[in-house]
Amino acid sequence: MAALMLLGGCMTHQPTGIDASQTSGIDQWLTTANADTVVNAMAAKGMMPATIDCRFADSTQGQQAYVSKFTWRRAPTNTRYHWEVGDPTYLASKEVRANRIGLRRVFAKEVRDPASGQKVGCSIWAG
Repeated sequence: MAALMLLGGCMTHQPTGIDASQTSGIDQWLTTANADTVVNAMAAKGMMPATIDCRFADSTQGQQAYVSKFTWRRAPTNTRYHWEVGDPTYLASKEVRANRIGLRRVFAKEVRDPASGQKVGCSIWAG
């Protein structure tokens, strides 16, 4: 949801549970819900993701769970951005949608789980 709000270029959400003043140095693996909260808090500070790292939290077939970690940079004026984590097919569909609305991929990473062979990717688009 928060990632969709970023596409609109408007952020008015004040996250709960994580103080916005504590998010500038976050260097920990975040669940999707926690990542949304951190991204919203950083957006309120005028920051956007510069890089994203991702990995499997659970690679059980049918119950994949991912975690992510970000580095940050000052967001240029009027820049819209969007980030996603998921399997390669899911990310490919998000790439098409991002390109349709004028966003271009600025960072991407793909990780393979050695035990299962499954892949997870993460991308950031901006424009």
